[in-house]
Amino acid sequence: MSTAELLTLENTAVVLDSTCDPPDGWLDQPGLYMVPLKVHFGDQMFRDGVDMTYREFFAKLAETDILPTTSQPTVGEFLAVYEEARAKYDHVFSLHISGEMSGTVRAAEQAAEQVGNVYVYDLRTVTAALALGAERLRARLEKGCTLEEAHAYVRHYRDNGRLLIHAATLEYLRRGGRIGRAASLVGGVFDIKPLICAEDGVLTGYAKVRGLKKALAAMERFIDEHSKPDDEIWFCTIDAINEEEPPLIRELIERIRPNAHWVFQGHVAAVVGTHIGPGTSAFAMIVE
Repeated sequence: MSTAELLTLENTAVVLDSTCDPPDGWLDQPGLYMVPLKVHFGDQMFRDGVDMTYREFFAKLAETDILPTTSQPTVGEFLAVYEEARAKYDHVFSLHISGEMSGTVRAAEQAAEQVGNVYVYDLRTVTAALALGAERLRARLEKGCTLEEAHAYVRHYRDNGRLLIHAATLEYLRRGGRIGRAASLVGGVFDIKPLICAEDGVLTGYAKVRGLKKALAAMERFIDEHSKPDDEIWFCTIDAINEEEPPLIRELIERIRPNAHWVFQGHVAAVVGTHIGPGTSAFAMIVE
């Protein structure tokens, strides 16, 4: 096969929506595009990750009694980004939040029907698990891969990527109506915190724990359930204004999985933050 037939970073772009909660500066790389969802505080509207940083969002959330709401991008907004990307790149992979959580991916699919060589995927997850999938796809593009190899990897990530969230509270999910199968974790004794995972595209209760030590033990159990000790794992840590826990999660994963590779620290931004609130930590992982 000739080099001209390979997908590379030079001829292939990746589009995400703003629920990908990436690390600072990550989206500045060539070939990465982001379509923002919107956050509404009463009559005020902000484009997630564009008009408001994640720190500004949580500061505003703390100072207001208004419960923010969120809305998805329009078909036209996706279409504009796809046309911009296709003007520079031959292929576009568009990776998005679970269709069970948002109608975003359906808007992306409708826009993609109007532009050639745009491949839309529902990754059936949320937050920086999306950015991790994009980063691992781009690692293959950096080396060069066929179109089918790129599709095969995205399907592998969609079907095998894992996300575990240690939420400070489920109150925001309950109020926003996005609690899914995690409803069983609501309530209970003071200081008991829920762990929730993305399963079949839905947020699902995994465990209720008291204290960080037991939370880390539950995370270790989750990792054991989804990988073997000698597996090669790529993972990211994630926080919503919680600087204490992500380094401890990273330390745990690197201790129990010698072949683990930490990729980045993602930050929960406005749209996801509306539904999970501050104080949350999480990690996403994929076995390759």
